[in-house]
Amino acid sequence: MKMPRVICIIVTFNREHLLQQTLDAVLNQTFPLQNIIVIDNNSFDNTRSLVSKLSENNPKIEYHNTGANIGGAGGFHRGFAVASKYKYDYLWLMDDDLKPEIECLYNLISSATEHGIYQPIRINVDGSCAELSPVVYDLKNPFFMNPKRLSVINLYKRMNNAVYSPFDIHGVPFEGPLISRDVIQCIGYPNPNFFIFYDDLDYSLRARKAGFEIKCIPSARAVRLLKNNQRSDLTSWKGYFMFRNLFYIHRTYGENIFVRLKPFLLVLGYLVFLIFRFKFNQVPTILSAFKDSRKLDNSELHKP
Repeated sequence: MKMPRVICIIVTFNREHLLQQTLDAVLNQTFPLQNIIVIDNNSFDNTRSLVSKLSENNPKIEYHNTGANIGGAGGFHRGFAVASKYKYDYLWLMDDDLKPEIECLYNLISSATEHGIYQPIRINVDGSCAELSPVVYDLKNPFFMNPKRLSVINLYKRMNNAVYSPFDIHGVPFEGPLISRDVIQCIGYPNPNFFIFYDDLDYSLRARKAGFEIKCIPSARAVRLLKNNQRSDLTSWKGYFMFRNLFYIHRTYGENIFVRLKPFLLVLGYLVFLIFRFKFNQVPTILSAFKDSRKLDNSELHKP
């Protein structure tokens, strides 16, 4: 049996200090990688020189600058395109703040088939679970404010660090998933129009709709070097993309008319909340997000 060929794609932007740790961890995997493709979203720190220096002794590393910040979604889309010139069996996607444990890839490969997506469990630096991947993402019931009904983190608390078999999940982040070539050939690349947020969920929903399995592999671990803090993102420039892309998910993948119309009710509810909190400056953002959610357009108007 031939050894699977794996290409790692790392998307980065202005995080040279974290990228160094990510690259070191990827290079030291017990399962050898065929190539490491670094997609730089036009960083203005020392990312280019860092990668260039590492590539002198590691010819597997390949650097590509996008020339502009095209977001995580655009970065991974570009990475898939670059990888297409190679013969590979899997793509391993990595953000620049993720540090996979030394046997992470080996454990993913050991559980993988040629017909799916396989996600490690992410752990915070303090040892707590950071894996928020949805075990159940309900797009049938319009009464759920949050379609994510169950997350890996909920199950992790019951595991008590025991070794559990791989289990089905409904979605993955683009932080550590191993994606088989069959999936990519069938559903294509990530949608670059998302810019940031929900591009990974969109890809997961497309994969499941096409009949591919998505599993979490508890024996595969990766350390998240930065804690997730999306609450503060809502009130920053990122809020527009969070709302717009969530509305798109409901409109596109809602399994009935009521779920597909839910963005309208969410907008009304949030507008009432903003008015009562006297946060009138956020009203244009939510209205623009709703309007643009049909086609995922106008990203350029809301980038930092």
